[in-house]
Amino acid sequence: MRQLHNIMGLALLTCALPGCSPVAAVKAPTQPLTAQASTPAGQAGGNLTLLANKFKAAGRAPVSIVQFGDSHTAADLFSGEMRRLLQAQYGDGGIGLIAATPVPGTRYDQVILKTAARQWALVSARNQQSEQFPLGGYLSVPLVAQPAVRIEAREPGAQRYTVSVLYQAQAASNLLVQDARGQNRRTLVATAGQWRFGPVVNNVGLPLDLTLESLPGTMLGGWYLQSQKRAGVIYSALGINGARLEVLNKWQPGWQDSLKTLRPDLVVLAYGTNEAFDDTLDLNLYQAQLKQRLEQLRRDLPRTVILLVGPSDSIKQRKAQGCAARQPRQLAAIVQIQRESAAQANALFWDWQAYMGGPCSIAAWQAQGLARGDLVHLTADGYRKSAAGLYGYLRTQLGLK
Repeated sequence: MRQLHNIMGLALLTCALPGCSPVAAVKAPTQPLTAQASTPAGQAGGNLTLLANKFKAAGRAPVSIVQFGDSHTAADLFSGEMRRLLQAQYGDGGIGLIAATPVPGTRYDQVILKTAARQWALVSARNQQSEQFPLGGYLSVPLVAQPAVRIEAREPGAQRYTVSVLYQAQAASNLLVQDARGQNRRTLVATAGQWRFGPVVNNVGLPLDLTLESLPGTMLGGWYLQSQKRAGVIYSALGINGARLEVLNKWQPGWQDSLKTLRPDLVVLAYGTNEAFDDTLDLNLYQAQLKQRLEQLRRDLPRTVILLVGPSDSIKQRKAQGCAARQPRQLAAIVQIQRESAAQANALFWDWQAYMGGPCSIAAWQAQGLARGDLVHLTADGYRKSAAGLYGYLRTQLGLK
């Protein structure tokens, strides 16, 4: 059953069935890689050298990484461990881009978002229709005149940040930014229907209270938090539960300009699990969509390294006879298409399933406490182990010791 809602002029088409809920569990597989199964470093061209040099100079300038993905990314356990490993080695550059308000079923490894009830309406690109989605696929619509958001650190610290908001406004509004040291006010000018990042507020700490003095037609897409030092690694995790690669097609044309503003040195595409579970998936169409997306990223970000993370291993039919029958029908084809597409686009490919041990290896991971009982998602330890594998692969491709 579908219901049509209208919030401040924004038409939302939502599904009222439990499976369409933004908090529904995502059916995504989990698979790592072996080095020989990955795309060779040389095929990524000179961008690998650029990225390696950026890491070597991370103490003086930031390195920006943006990961797009499904539930594996939305939990920010896999990406969170990648962030921790990279920041431990090359410096903490900040938190990156996060949603503007809390998203049910989604978490951030470093921060917690809090809002009061009935101040915001959240619209998700996963199962709602709009032509307004920004980079990241979530938009937050004010329901009151002065809605507020609090950003808290999961672990106390003295880190200072710069913060800016991704927003869209029909008329100018104000943003109040308050931390323990005081309050700042910034004007958010009208954007003529486009998403843009607002003016930067410098030298703020967590917890951070942000209050929007909004007028009808103002929407928020996220917060970007970077270290005040403007150095180290920034790792943005843009995950949507249940997402496929095609979710990017639902975002407002021009979202690539917001991505460019983040100046990503590395873009990670971590989709494929939900495609693999779709028995009716048109593989030729999927291959064409992936090819088109990679070509567009290459045009928009010619100096950026692109990395495809293949779907992890998973089991769909537990009682079927033989490993092949137990696997999602499309899984092997999705992995092969991603591998070939990465090679053609001069991108890197990390085969997560191969890293786990190949087809049906998730059963052994589950027995070791590394995968959850759904035989799709991993435990925190499983995601940490996977991230260690991807981290080692990336460093090897970049020639970093």
